[in-house]
Amino acid sequence: ASGWAERVQTDPSTPPAPAQTLPPLRQELTLNPAPAAPDGSPTWTLHDPAANRFYELGWPAFEILSRWSLGTVDAVVAAVNAQTTLSVDAEDVVALAQFLGGHHLFLAATPQDSVLLAQAAARHKLSIPRWLLKNYLFLRVPLVQPMPFLRRVYPWISFVYRPGFWWLTLGVVVLGLYLVSRQWDSFVHTFHAYTTWQGLLGLGIALSFAKVLHELGHAFTAYRHGCRVPTMGIALLVMWPVLFTDTNEAWKLKSRRARLQIGGAGVLAELMLAAYATLLWNFLPDGPLRAGVFMLATSTWLVTLAINVSPFTRFDGYYLLSDWVNVPNLHERTFALGRWWLRE
Repeated sequence: ASGWAERVQTDPSTPPAPAQTLPPLRQELTLNPAPAAPDGSPTWTLHDPAANRFYELGWPAFEILSRWSLGTVDAVVAAVNAQTTLSVDAEDVVALAQFLGGHHLFLAATPQDSVLLAQAAARHKLSIPRWLLKNYLFLRVPLVQPMPFLRRVYPWISFVYRPGFWWLTLGVVVLGLYLVSRQWDSFVHTFHAYTTWQGLLGLGIALSFAKVLHELGHAFTAYRHGCRVPTMGIALLVMWPVLFTDTNEAWKLKSRRARLQIGGAGVLAELMLAAYATLLWNFLPDGPLRAGVFMLATSTWLVTLAINVSPFTRFDGYYLLSDWVNVPNLHERTFALGRWWLRE
């Protein structure tokens, strides 16, 4: 089987594309080089801006799409086999056409196309109860468009991307933890502040500040790598509000290292905040300011390491693991493999 066929899923309810004439593709689709596949072969990312979805295609699919304008299956097969070292046949082209049609990537130019689109929309339309059941786990509410802010502020914070800053931060971590160890009883005793309503309020404020910095870390790092950040806002996770940043354009990047930097920027921003807050706690006198710094330090360390880094929830740790092992749709594939094991 062709390598690309293992990475795409077709809609079985979509009628097969014509065996000879190839329908035209939508003009706004874009192809971007992607990281190499595990076997070393090149891959590309097909971006559908209307749905804001990204599809990973292998080398054969790319070569077929590059010659799609030839108009017929036979012409595409002949061109690919003559101009590359690949060997494809009509079934490969038709299978790719089925995949493209199943995701509505063809140009809708006839009444029949409109009917097919209406039928697809009707199949996916949910009643209000079913929509609530499907979306209560995760519902996004965009609030701001951060690009103007990122452009203005980035020159002032670009120093945080220099290696020297992170070596300094590492030294701050070591020094802060060393000083805390010398007054450990006082540090641990401060945890009693969490048992009062004032302490819980302060904890909420500290976590909110840390999470804003977390999302700005994602946004600034994506901007640094040339990605557009269209929205930031609040997501309701099982009706619990959390912040989110739309960094989907990271899928356009060819470098897996750049994707990992964007995915890990939020955690690093929080850990940086915790490091400097820990050091500052050692030098402040007792009072509200020292208590606030303590909450910034401890809540950030605990929440970041317990939640964000975990790969078992779909937070940063999950996406970092997916990029690290180079397995797109890791969540869906994991559950599919789990169901297969259960059936066996």
